Amino acid sequence: MTLGRSCIRLCVIAVAMQASSAFAEVFQFPALHASLPADPEQALLTDYNQVAVIYGSADIGAFSPAIEAFQQNNPQVGIEYHQLQTLEMYDMTIKERASGAANADLIISSSMDLQMKLANDGYAIAHQSTQTDALPNWARWRNEAFAVTQEPAVIAYNREFFRENELEPPRTREAFLELLRANDDLLSEKVTTYDIERSGVGFLFLARDERFFPGIWDFIRQLGQSKVKLYSNTSPMLEKIADGQVVLGYNLLGSYAETFSHRTPNLGVILPDDFIVVYSRIAIIPRGARNPNLGARFLDYMLSIEGQTVLQDAGNFNPVRADVPQSPFSSLIFDRYGERVRSFPVGPGLLVYLDQAKRQRFIRRWQDALLNRR
Repeated sequence: MTLGRSCIRLCVIAVAMQASSAFAEVFQFPALHASLPADPEQALLTDYNQVAVIYGSADIGAFSPAIEAFQQNNPQVGIEYHQLQTLEMYDMTIKERASGAANADLIISSSMDLQMKLANDGYAIAHQSTQTDALPNWARWRNEAFAVTQEPAVIAYNREFFRENELEPPRTREAFLELLRANDDLLSEKVTTYDIERSGVGFLFLARDERFFPGIWDFIRQLGQSKVKLYSNTSPMLEKIADGQVVLGYNLLGSYAETFSHRTPNLGVILPDDFIVVYSRIAIIPRGARNPNLGARFLDYMLSIEGQTVLQDAGNFNPVRADVPQSPFSSLIFDRYGERVRSFPVGPGLLVYLDQAKRQRFIRRWQDALLNRR
């Protein structure tokens, strides 16, 4: 993880909750220009020495360039970034609101369904600006929930392993399944994917797969037979694939995988030829925010042409706005594979993934498939 000169890594802090403890890594980005003006009245009219508190699920290494670019335009604003798991973020938001404690100024989560539930249940305040108006209709809901990225699920593989074993990496889900069946011994304990019980985005990806891939449960049964390794985060999966502890990953976050592959040539990244599941990080300004104006300012920067370009160039977070020039990776997804992209519109339709009865049935079926129980 490489951070700019302005970031101070504070510590890992425990936030007590009713059922569990949430652990947030907190990163401070001090204001670039924190001195007060000579005229005290001017200080009251200007955002001097203010700190925006952001809860986010994005890895700080990928997200810090956007923070630092924002501060170049807002040198009097410091940023306190809390890197959290999505469920922890959701629980904290509800508990802080219930207790009357100050909330973050902006929440950016990869769990689209949980963010949509917060907005739908009245935990978000409305914000409208020229930047939010520039979003396509699918990317905003009631000016309360906003998509800020588009990110595909990809297949990742260890290039050296496949080359040495004279194997072709799979380019479709069916080919992935056939590869596992034909090389059961060779690939045993060498495949990885999300643990959908602990990963919100992993659950969403698999739920989307079920809709568009008829063979998904045969695929999951084969993953179980291959003794798949399950993780809640993308980064450890990418690291283990690159160093050969595992050699093949399914449904990994494309933004992280593409960035990682630039630093580690041994990691190959494949956009599936059959269809590509694309999700978005959703941002909301929560009720009870310490400084909602700062949250809105940071949101507007992320949604601006400049902000979207920084997110794309530094972290391969593909832009939501149509007027942002696309990177080669983004162009490949949306131009070459356009009609095969399966996205999630921002709206109440996301709440279906939170129906507890349906969710539990889905997870039980996933558990049964992994254990090869019929």
